[in-house]
Amino acid sequence: MSIAATATPIPDDGSRTAILTPAILTLAGLMLTAMGSFYLLFSAIPAHAAALGGASAAGLSTGALMTTTIIGELIAPRVIVRLGRRRALAAALLTMTLPCLATFSTSLALLLATCAARGFGVGILLVATSGLAAQLAPPVRRTEAMGAFGVASAIPAIVAVPLGPYSLATLGPGGTAGVAVAFAVAALLTVALLPEGSPAPHDTGHASSFPPLRATVWPITALAQGAVVVGAAITFLPLAHPELDQATIMIALLLQMLFAACARWAAGRPIDRHGPRGALIAATGLSIAGLLFLAAPGVFAVMIGMAVSGIAFGVAQSASLCRLLAQAKPAQADAVGALWNGAYDAGLGIGGFALGGLAPAFGYTLSFLAAGVILVLFAGAAFLHFEKRSIAC
Repeated sequence: MSIAATATPIPDDGSRTAILTPAILTLAGLMLTAMGSFYLLFSAIPAHAAALGGASAAGLSTGALMTTTIIGELIAPRVIVRLGRRRALAAALLTMTLPCLATFSTSLALLLATCAARGFGVGILLVATSGLAAQLAPPVRRTEAMGAFGVASAIPAIVAVPLGPYSLATLGPGGTAGVAVAFAVAALLTVALLPEGSPAPHDTGHASSFPPLRATVWPITALAQGAVVVGAAITFLPLAHPELDQATIMIALLLQMLFAACARWAAGRPIDRHGPRGALIAATGLSIAGLLFLAAPGVFAVMIGMAVSGIAFGVAQSASLCRLLAQAKPAQADAVGALWNGAYDAGLGIGGFALGGLAPAFGYTLSFLAAGVILVLFAGAAFLHFEKRSIAC
């Protein structure tokens, strides 16, 4: 489809258009509470699983969660068309809430089942909310508005992930589950305040279909590349840099997430005005640079690498979402959200899995360098093959 309207930079007169509307703020509040529940358990449950079955059980709990998250994201557009957006959101939040009551079971099988259910619910939640945010955002400042929405989603990751093990140690399993349920119920009550945001009747035939492959590969590759670097850093930073103490590692991880959230929002206005292509190229280069810094020893190199990779990931999030939405039909916002969230989560998982496979054979330094070379080749091939065959944004 033609996207000539997005090929020309948007005039600056849109700067007076409000982006923090009541509907966007309500949606942000829903994400703060829902993802607060999710991320509190994201770090608490592996610790409980490890106590039941060791490190392998902890890995299984996270694996079950992320696998069903991606499945939920991919089927979410059809669920939204079938149920309507508010009902889909309510169902997703219930699927996240009810398993919390049994997630700290002494049965590993039940624990894994609750993780799988919560992952499925959060997958639908992420797609339904991102699609609604795309519809609620003013077109002239859509990327900037969705960057603000993204910050609301990122704050729980920054705050609640470190609090998960602390809550488990101080409040115990029951108290931690109670806090997670309370946050999820607050999000559930917020659903009634949101607009439905369903596609217009004549557009519903496209609502669960995906944009053409050639239009999606390059932005999805750029996003997944940034996620791979972040996933590798989160998973292996302590092992790759034993010279760092625990406090330094926590600061480095916090730095990466903060820079990612700030960069995602800050990149919104330039992308709205000039288009996402240059930002996608810059994000790809910064991701690779961050990986190379992370391969170097010492606190200074690690901090630079975490900051640069965080900036790259934040810019890639905004630019890839802008590019995908620009090349999709208006009713395909949920399908775009499914692709975007799936690439995000798959990249995080691949980052940990791939580096974990390389490290035993080559060591962490060479593995980081090898991953950088692989990403350069993969990103270059995707850009040359698909970008030059798609319509410039």
